[in-house]
Amino acid sequence: MSSNKYVTSAMLTALATELKTARLSNQQPRVAANQALVGAKTPSPLLVNLLQRQPPENAFEIFKLKSALAVISSHVPRGDGSMFVGADSTPSGSYWLGVVWAIAHLGWQSGKQIAQEWSQSSSRYKDESFEKVWADFNPDHPNPVGIGSIYKLAKYFGWRMPEAANSNAEMTTGKYKLLSPVDVLSIPATTWRVKHLLPDKGLAAIFGPSASGKSFMAFDLGACIAEGRTWFGHKTIATPVVYVMLEGQAGLQKRIKAWIKARGGSLPKDFHLILESVHLTNLDQVLSLSEAIPKGAVVFIDTLNRAAPTADENSSKDMGAIIEGANMLRMLTDGLVVLVHHTGKDTTQGMRGHSSLFAALDGAIEVKRNNAGRTWTVAKTKDGEDGKSTPFKLAVHDLGTDLDGEPITSCTVEAANTSIFLKPLPTHAGPKNALIEITKTISAGVGTVTGIKGAPTGISCLKMDDAVAAISASLATIKSNKRNFTARKRIDSLTNSGHLGVCIDVKGDGWCWIEP
Repeated sequence: MSSNKYVTSAMLTALATELKTARLSNQQPRVAANQALVGAKTPSPLLVNLLQRQPPENAFEIFKLKSALAVISSHVPRGDGSMFVGADSTPSGSYWLGVVWAIAHLGWQSGKQIAQEWSQSSSRYKDESFEKVWADFNPDHPNPVGIGSIYKLAKYFGWRMPEAANSNAEMTTGKYKLLSPVDVLSIPATTWRVKHLLPDKGLAAIFGPSASGKSFMAFDLGACIAEGRTWFGHKTIATPVVYVMLEGQAGLQKRIKAWIKARGGSLPKDFHLILESVHLTNLDQVLSLSEAIPKGAVVFIDTLNRAAPTADENSSKDMGAIIEGANMLRMLTDGLVVLVHHTGKDTTQGMRGHSSLFAALDGAIEVKRNNAGRTWTVAKTKDGEDGKSTPFKLAVHDLGTDLDGEPITSCTVEAANTSIFLKPLPTHAGPKNALIEITKTISAGVGTVTGIKGAPTGISCLKMDDAVAAISASLATIKSNKRNFTARKRIDSLTNSGHLGVCIDVKGDGWCWIEP
């Protein structure tokens, strides 16, 4: 380990001696600490930050600093190192030197690059002048300019601290908060992006073996979220989606055309794609990616292997760096990040790589393929039901022929109704009998329609009025003026239990279908 990166026991021992001496001589501990650092040949940046209470160098603090610098013009006179003048702390107008030295005072490895990039936005910039100023910085100055002055200056120009940075500041204060049972009960319940499947914020994954259909599934899920369309019976809350496609780009146009053909309309306007490469272990690339993503969006990374091409997925260290990058992206975008990943050679062992990845997830969908067909399974969810499996198929769509006359095809994910019930009947007699009546009506094919927007493709839908009528006709023991009301209550119960899916079409008509 390099001595300029880590705090050693020898450093801490020397520091303790200096601080003890300071107390005995009534010297200020901060002065003694600085003197201890002056005596060190190569003081650790971590130790410097510890003593001088500088923020740590991480993605959140770097993002916070860059966002502040974005509102501060570097096209100002050099100055003398001060940023403010007068009792009212008015910006001096000649603060360039003060900003550069405040960044240097952080002791960050990325500090020089950040200061230089900010300075280069001015036509006054010269490499030799910047290099000299950076070299002239005195870390032992008794009253150095600090990072707080930069944030104060930025606020003067209208800057607001990013929410992600605020969240990180709360996490890194080192303080613990005691919660009473009442406090815990007042914590908001889980909010969903895909109900009972994926939270609105966090880290999730869709994983499966090659050729299992996981990328088609992720693409379809993303498009449904962007539109707020029900996905396999799961309600989605509409939000912008950014799909980072790092492999399979050659077939992207075909995939889009097939989805449009299957769904009968264009892709949602809030569904976006990024085709440039990104490495989750590269801090600058994660920050750049976050700047292109709308706040609160869902980001799909397809695939994880392509987003960390040089990492050893079985290494706890490398996987830790991947998870850190994904979590940084999640925090900076204030949304949900979904990793599309492979299973290992032994598919029964789940996702490929170190087990720390699965532990870090807030939700996971496992895609399987065998002789019986394809299924997706809820492998992990918060406050939901793990282990539920749903059959699906890849429908092949004919998109014409190429220049050689050979067919052009692509696929979309479709529901595969292998059985009218894949879950137990309701336990209460009322909803149970209502489901039986709807099942008989749909099975008879009377008034059923497929292709309703908002319903799974290929599934038979029954108009809500017809469902109410079918149930009402079976309620002989209930007063006639109460039957429709009772029927609707039982449909609500079946919807809440997940036995029925419902939607409203463009004409305002309600439809229902039996969930697989």
